[in-house]
Amino acid sequence: MFLLKLPMELSGWLGRLILKPIFYMINMITFSLFALNDWHKNHPLFKRSSYQNIVSQIIFTGIDALPAITFLALVAGFLFTFRLIVMLDTLGGTDNLINILVNVIGLEIGPLISAFILVSRTGSAIVVDIGNMKLHGEIEGLELLAININDYLVTPRLLSCAISQLALTVYFTSITMVVGIVLSSILISSGHLQLLSSLSMAISPMMLVAFVLKNLIFGFFIAATACYHGLSVVKSPTEVPQQTQQAIVNSLIMVFVLDSFLGLALL
Repeated sequence: MFLLKLPMELSGWLGRLILKPIFYMINMITFSLFALNDWHKNHPLFKRSSYQNIVSQIIFTGIDALPAITFLALVAGFLFTFRLIVMLDTLGGTDNLINILVNVIGLEIGPLISAFILVSRTGSAIVVDIGNMKLHGEIEGLELLAININDYLVTPRLLSCAISQLALTVYFTSITMVVGIVLSSILISSGHLQLLSSLSMAISPMMLVAFVLKNLIFGFFIAATACYHGLSVVKSPTEVPQQTQQAIVNSLIMVFVLDSFLGLALL
């Protein structure tokens, strides 16, 4: 009897393992679309007041994160760009070196590190903020005042995180590239300064579109995950750290999964 139940239990476990992330993504996408729809209905696209909440969120998400991003970019310039130049300088011509820098630093390392900063700093703060509001009854108070939660809390965070992720990645990638190339020109060969001018020529329109889309998607889903888990808090204070942990883990998994799918799409 036990042997008969074992395959059924195993198949049920595998089914739950496969279906759970699928339903989670469906819930996340539905949640995000409803939030965007509510914001769009209440805010004209070209009205200045529509973006006041978004701008304040961009200041917190993007501008306040500049010191940490700057430090990491300086370190990454040495750890990644400079060392890649040193290792690859003898393997091929400038074209190969430039293509590797653009694809590895620009399209992979830059977006991922910026996403990690956004998850650990902004994503966790959003969960704690919204979770505490839910816990203390502030969300219900806003709803009693006929304030749409999606419009007031969720969508500004979705849009600001998407924009901030893109801006931070451009900032991070630029510093990382410049620092690594300047270091290599000082320590190895002054001719490496020519790489700066070659970089702009090596970026194709397709790469630029992929770079923009990847970062906007990363930032959007990081914020969506944080808002979703923040609103999942019900009545216990212990739910706030639990939901924060789940949001961080799920955001990191989502970033890697999205990065893999986008990478396959560009092949």
